[in-house]
Amino acid sequence: MPLDVPGGAGRQPIKCRTAFAVVQHENGEWEAISDLNTAIKPEHTASVIEMKFGASEVVSDIEASKQAAITAHQLMAVTAQMQQAAQHQALADKLKI
Repeated sequence: MPLDVPGGAGRQPIKCRTAFAVVQHENGEWEAISDLNTAIKPEHTASVIEMKFGASEVVSDIEASKQAAITAHQLMAVTAQMQQAAQHQALADKLKI
């Protein structure tokens, strides 16, 4: 749940296990940034709807990347199987001669 805590010089650091920021670039793309030392300069304070939409976009991108990796792995496995089958067929053809 987003906390609406006032910022500023008097705010104490938040102790936490991990952290990241979700930013929307000027071109509309969303990005999760794990390096909190990255300087950011937002045009305005994020609304709860922007937080929800930005987080959803980042999760969607992560899922798409995961699916792409799974598909690529499966494609490589099928390609290896097809190469092996072709080699076996070539050997069988040679033995028939």
